[in-house]
Amino acid sequence: MIAFPMAAFLNAITADIANRFVAFFMDKFSTVTSQTNEGKRLQHDLQRLLLRVRIIIEEAEGRCMTNKAMIYQLNILRKEMYRGYFTMDSLRIQGYKELKDHDVSHSSAPSEFNPAKRRFFCTGNKHMEKDTHQVLQNLNNIMVDMSEFVAILNNCPVLYRQPYSMHMYIGKCMFGRQMEMERVMDFLVQIEHPSMESLGVLPIVGTIFVGKTTLIGHVCNDSRVRRHFSRIVLVTEDETRDESVSTLNYGGVIVHQDNSNDQSERLLTIIEFSRNIDEVSWNSLYSSAKGCGASGSRMIITSRSNDIIKFGTTQPLVLSSLPLEAYWYLFKILVFGSIDSNDHPRLESIAMEMARWMNGSFIDAHIMSDFLRKNLDVQNWCMCLATVKKNIQRNIYLYGEDPYALAGKNKSISYQVDNNIVFYSQHRACRGKDSVPVITVHDLCGSAVKREGEFDVLLWKSNILPYKSYVASCMIEESS
Repeated sequence: MIAFPMAAFLNAITADIANRFVAFFMDKFSTVTSQTNEGKRLQHDLQRLLLRVRIIIEEAEGRCMTNKAMIYQLNILRKEMYRGYFTMDSLRIQGYKELKDHDVSHSSAPSEFNPAKRRFFCTGNKHMEKDTHQVLQNLNNIMVDMSEFVAILNNCPVLYRQPYSMHMYIGKCMFGRQMEMERVMDFLVQIEHPSMESLGVLPIVGTIFVGKTTLIGHVCNDSRVRRHFSRIVLVTEDETRDESVSTLNYGGVIVHQDNSNDQSERLLTIIEFSRNIDEVSWNSLYSSAKGCGASGSRMIITSRSNDIIKFGTTQPLVLSSLPLEAYWYLFKILVFGSIDSNDHPRLESIAMEMARWMNGSFIDAHIMSDFLRKNLDVQNWCMCLATVKKNIQRNIYLYGEDPYALAGKNKSISYQVDNNIVFYSQHRACRGKDSVPVITVHDLCGSAVKREGEFDVLLWKSNILPYKSYVASCMIEESS
């Protein structure tokens, strides 16, 4: 038996352990590198595909399409684009957070070859990789069927020339309601047999500030509607109290009137109900409305309550908040404007978290984007996010509901701004002829207002039809 020196034996054991450790490390590094390359490839493919999708959508939105199947196909493509951008931004933000957390937990200088800095997908976020694959598959499947769409689109007339920057365009258009508008248009311009005596009624239902009036404003401004009806009248609930023919025929606000065209006096009446209406009052109002216009006249009724659905002669249109993917697309453009959000990953991360808390509110998207855009400072954005969270939780604690549910019921909302408690109530929309408050919500948050008692404050003034100003009554109390 040959005896080996102990030193040689230990060296052999040490070398074997070292070789195993190196092999283990290289295997792990190879796995992480593979994950990194896969993540980069997926992100690159998604970004490239989204660019193609966006080109088609922006070109289509600048053309007049009358083919319903094309409009439906475009809407599907638009929804998948929103989902694609949301997935890509979430992926990038998650990678930024992981990188930041790693840098915080390691005081030594980070290595260029550190796997933790290079990976796109960690083991806890495999669902993001799965979502990305699904989005890519959906977009690819849709794009396969878009060749005929693009060919037909080239024959559609151009509506307008879009501004170069998307943020200049999106702030002055109705966002995310294209299919709903086409649904209303179909109802309004449908030709009926002259023997039909019933007056068509379309109920539109939705919570406060969800876009009912904005949708109607764009419909009434459409040239097809203005050619179809000789007169368009907007009537509020207060003006229908006497339920008289003269009120519906000559009262309200005349949105459009053309006595020169021969449309047999077809009338479009729009009634905004702020409260419930009983069936007896409705029957009397409907009977009066039938005598106001010729065959083919229409009526649109709007309310926050589902009770008006039973008064419709067709399926109601129910407006709900935008899905998070579409809302993030809108909010991101409003917040960053012409600035590339990729250059500000921390701000983009804060903005996405804020979008998750705002419950799809159009008004809050515009109000918060005005605040954030004026000061691209991380500390300022973090303070705004903390204030949003705190005030939502405050209202849930005090009233059992978040501010958006309370506003829908026109109940008071409590906000804490600096050392003051602000109570908002009686949220309403004012038309151009109404007086608009001088004090804005920015004045309140900037502590520039020192007033006692109840007063009105301007929340936001819309830049699109029907150019309404959104107002709330408020009262300031010093916090104890």
